[in-house]
Amino acid sequence: MVKLDRKWALAACAMVLVIWGNSLVPGSGSGSLSLSIMESIRGFLQALGLPYEWVTNFVVRKCAHFTEYMVLGILATHAFDLEGRRTFDVLLPTAVFLLLVPSIDETIQLFVPGRAGMITDVMIDCCGATAGVVLRYLLRSLINTKKAA
Repeated sequence: MVKLDRKWALAACAMVLVIWGNSLVPGSGSGSLSLSIMESIRGFLQALGLPYEWVTNFVVRKCAHFTEYMVLGILATHAFDLEGRRTFDVLLPTAVFLLLVPSIDETIQLFVPGRAGMITDVMIDCCGATAGVVLRYLLRSLINTKKAA
């Protein structure tokens, strides 16, 4: 049986609520937020004299998916595997959790005006979550290596 770390589980649940809350925002509100972020990034890059045309609303939205799920992956890994055991009995529930959350997230969007649930977004979300899990284990390994040295 998996033993959850309560504070990290609470943090992961809070992140899920943030993610699902974002999915409840109608398409017009979500789109205007993405556009304002896009314009800010473009302005910043332009001020630095860097190419900025590549920053599109699509890129901003997909990066947001990846990033929020990367954070969730880190939090969930802490919640399910605080000791860094990386065993099947720990990784399986973590993986199931990190697959269910984006699947539910995209299902929520099917019922929100101006939004659409997309399997590609579930895949991007899962890639972000996987990156978070890997990042968390890599950082833990680095910290343990430094402690041992």
